[in-house]
Amino acid sequence: MMAIAIAGMLSLGTLIGLSVPREAARPDLIKAKDAVNFSICHMGGGTNCVVDGDTAWIEGIKVRIADIDAPETHPPRCDYEAELGERATKRLAELMSAGPFEMKSVDRDEDRYGRRLRVLIRDGHSLGDQLVSEGMARTWEGRRRPWC
Repeated sequence: MMAIAIAGMLSLGTLIGLSVPREAARPDLIKAKDAVNFSICHMGGGTNCVVDGDTAWIEGIKVRIADIDAPETHPPRCDYEAELGERATKRLAELMSAGPFEMKSVDRDEDRYGRRLRVLIRDGHSLGDQLVSEGMARTWEGRRRPWC
């Protein structure tokens, strides 16, 4: 009964234009309403920026793209990983800046580093899968594999 009351209040708040903090609502699917320009921020935090090929700050929350593994850039283990990681970082920023996308929750909310685990979806397609198809990332299989 309490859950129904809370859901009703959240819906009413949305209908009348009130903002409900994401932490309170904890939706499984969050839709970015407008296209946002994502810069590259590498190691620092930010509002909307890409850290590397599989990590970004989205509205001030650090998000790990859950369906891929991209080459490391901090630090790369070889020249090939550095070059591919830089390309993946730039491409992820382009993809994320291209228009609104949804963030879909996965089986766990956070990884061991406190990053939110999400799959980024635009028009029914994963942005991570796009990086995989372009050779800049691998499908996440539950563990990292070396790029060198």
